[in-house]
Amino acid sequence: MKTLQIRVSGRVQGVGFRPFVYRLARDLNLAGQVSNTRDGVSIHLQGDLPALEDFKHRLLAQAPVQAQISACRQDWVDVSAYHAFTIQPSLDSRESLNLQVPLDARPCPACLEEMFNPVGRRWRYPFISCTQCGPRYTLMLQRPYDRRHTSMHAFDLCPACLAEYQDPGDRRFHAQPNACARCGPRLWCTAADGVPLSGDPLERAVAGLRAGKILAIRGMGGFHLMCAADNPAAIGQLRHRKRRPHKPLAIMALNGASLEPWVQLGHDDRALLESPAAPLLLVPYKARAARQLAVEALAPGLKALGVLLPSTPLHWLLFHTLLGQPEGSRWLQQPVPTAWVATSANLSGQPLITDNHQALEQLADIADLWLLHDREIITGCDDSVFQATRSPRALVRPGRGVAPLHLTLPEASPLRVLALGAYLKTSVCLLGEDQACLSQYVGDLDQAATCRRLRATAEHLCRLLDFRPELICSDLHPDAYSSRLAEELARQWQLPWLQVQHHHAHVAAVMAEFGLQERVLGLVLDGQGLGEDGRARGGELLEVTPLGFTRLGALDPLPLPGGDQAAREPWRLAAAVLRQLGLKASAAFDPGDQPGYALLQKLLERPHLCSPTTSAGRLFDAAAGLLGICTHQSHEAQAAMQLEALVTGLPGLSEKLWTLNGGQLSFWPLLSAVSTLTDPRQGAEVFHAGLIGGLEAWLEKAGKETGIRKVVLSGGCFLNGVLRQELVARMRARGWAVYFPQRVSVNDTGLALGQAWVASMARKADDSRFLERLSYVPGRTGPNRGFSG
Repeated sequence: MKTLQIRVSGRVQGVGFRPFVYRLARDLNLAGQVSNTRDGVSIHLQGDLPALEDFKHRLLAQAPVQAQISACRQDWVDVSAYHAFTIQPSLDSRESLNLQVPLDARPCPACLEEMFNPVGRRWRYPFISCTQCGPRYTLMLQRPYDRRHTSMHAFDLCPACLAEYQDPGDRRFHAQPNACARCGPRLWCTAADGVPLSGDPLERAVAGLRAGKILAIRGMGGFHLMCAADNPAAIGQLRHRKRRPHKPLAIMALNGASLEPWVQLGHDDRALLESPAAPLLLVPYKARAARQLAVEALAPGLKALGVLLPSTPLHWLLFHTLLGQPEGSRWLQQPVPTAWVATSANLSGQPLITDNHQALEQLADIADLWLLHDREIITGCDDSVFQATRSPRALVRPGRGVAPLHLTLPEASPLRVLALGAYLKTSVCLLGEDQACLSQYVGDLDQAATCRRLRATAEHLCRLLDFRPELICSDLHPDAYSSRLAEELARQWQLPWLQVQHHHAHVAAVMAEFGLQERVLGLVLDGQGLGEDGRARGGELLEVTPLGFTRLGALDPLPLPGGDQAAREPWRLAAAVLRQLGLKASAAFDPGDQPGYALLQKLLERPHLCSPTTSAGRLFDAAAGLLGICTHQSHEAQAAMQLEALVTGLPGLSEKLWTLNGGQLSFWPLLSAVSTLTDPRQGAEVFHAGLIGGLEAWLEKAGKETGIRKVVLSGGCFLNGVLRQELVARMRARGWAVYFPQRVSVNDTGLALGQAWVASMARKADDSRFLERLSYVPGRTGPNRGFSG
């Protein structure tokens, strides 16, 4: 019998797609079946032609909110007659590559309503979910997305839950994480000995928070550490135990209405906070926050605060318990003047903790109480973080609800690529056909545990998506673990290995996001990335095409006395700048008071011992040091963040505080001007004004010389909101097309996508130099070359 087969690919698993198809087919009196496959959903339909046409229209127009259909193919096939429409078991076959993964989602309104219904059977059940919400990626072992392929396979459905699962009229029809208190995961509270405490675990946890204790709570993709946000002593204890003296701490509030008195939230900001991803958002705080919260303890020296809303049922239940278990759900929308610190539970520099035993062991010297459950986390996934202090908004860290990020590319790739990023903030990217999948943030590869996590993430994604790479990519840096892992996998799997220059990958990641295949200028400002000549580079202007790049210029170098030590101690950079300017001290800061100053002066007398750096990040550090704002950094970008926090407006400049010599941009006049200012706020504003003015002039000069009026902005320095907002606005006012990443992180977490894009574009063009650029070719011996331009 003639049967219409529709094959749907995209994010169509774990979003209630099969139940939606079932109900739609039954409404239209169509017979047939629907099943998951390894690359999407397969539908067979038999019935009247008008009903089939109506089905195809409504399939696209009425799909579940979280579904993302990337392709919908149809064919007529001959099969036996169907007598009804059914949902069939998943098929293990695949017809095309599908790099989309179901994403974790905060509880939907229907589940929240049910959880707080005292007569319902899921009253205060902390693992409530349905086809529209709950864990997905973090509990998946493999595809298709079926219960047996998740960590929920350990829990057998009770008769009531099974009836829901099998009922087409129920919103839990084929909801894979379905469970209740009778058959699903359980919750308990414990102290350091691991023995469950008596009584209600939520009551125990809230009592501890009220008493100033630190709580470790196991959520959807990992652990949070929590304490009262209005208790400076508790926050101080958390900082001391976690060895995090200055790095900002985020707060969790019940809802947007609770945050309104404390922070400046635009309509789009609130919508993002309340979205299924439930990310952490960095926003400016109001004066009232300083009176009601321990703001100086939460974000010392800053004007922005990290805020997030509950992302799991557990978080809502903590607030419900705090408020005395109010009836109904009206309280969910009402402002509550209570917030808790919510920060990732990991030791400094270590990956996110996901396992109960690991949490009890590693957090023994940090937490007082642990709120645990027995639903295993297969893949750790931290909070996603967006910086929204200025426009355009910037993605800082892709995590729960955002990653793995799926991108549709403008053209199909001729090969399948696995890219492993660089050294800091690394991630994994799979690219094949017309798709790319960029993993969650993995971390900095300076710890063995993070290196193991990188390998595990790459292997898990390849296994989950049935992806067999044909080429491995990494950064040029030979000492980064990602490069060593790339070489190891290339030799183990007998695949070619390509290394991509750091800043080229930065620009290419944005080109991939926007589908750019023409010449662009790329302005990259970051800490550092290894160049093809072996030199560390940090501020560069490139001309980039799909086949490579040409370096147009770089920032004038600064001396870097002590190497990485200077990056941790901005006073060293200030001293080096002052010596270059012929000064002993600036108007606001005397480096002679610092321990080690005499030794540093001897080092500066031998310039060959002070490697020069074009790092844009060190430029911020030097300015912060000259102004006495930050002499020692306890966390990355502390000096730059405190410098930015002082800016209330940008002054007009009576003279240019930069020089352009060919393609080289020098900010020595700017640093000289900053050194004469005694007011840190004025110095910060002059610095930002001069920096932005110089970059604007640099781009305009390059645009006239190349004829290009399109620019890509990338690199971690663009997390500075003042720089980002003002430069984007000025260049657009000049008629430039400015591309700033929105879905991909602007820092090094996006590098893996750029590496994969470079390899794909070069191979697609059948570039004659492609094989020469490979660092490893199976069966070939010879020197490493790398993709350097």
